Amino acid sequence: MSITSQIARNGEWEKLSLFGPINEDAEVHLPKLVQALGQNVIINFKQVESVNSCGVRAWITFMRELEKGRTLVFEECTPDIVSQINMIPNFRGKAQVQSVYASYTCPSCGNQQQHLFVKGQNLPAAASDGGGQVNCAKCGKPTEMDELEEEFFAWVEA
Repeated sequence: MSITSQIARNGEWEKLSLFGPINEDAEVHLPKLVQALGQNVIINFKQVESVNSCGVRAWITFMRELEKGRTLVFEECTPDIVSQINMIPNFRGKAQVQSVYASYTCPSCGNQQQHLFVKGQNLPAAASDGGGQVNCAKCGKPTEMDELEEEFFAWVEA
């Protein structure tokens, strides 16, 4: 399976939604998008399934070209994307991160869920602030983040 994309225009902004894995096929698909996108771009990662090492290389090359003269925003970053942002500074480039999903598990009922953190609402201002309490959507009891909060939110201070 290869990555696909969709571009939606809304006023001065264009939303680039990505679907599937960011893998070796991204080397073919991503460069074509540079010319198709305008000056203000929101990149939505909600439907990105995974990122492999070949995909990281393709993504960094894409970002180097895309960020020239553009304003970029990342939204709905999956935990896989957040891991890449934390490990590889060039993955984000100059983009601002607007929102991220974090994975949580309920120790009481075993339910696994994603929680969306949005800048200016519930996104911590510092990694040490943590994500606060997230209750289980199934039983209502407190959940636990699947990763260490300080490590997951390390990018916030970068």
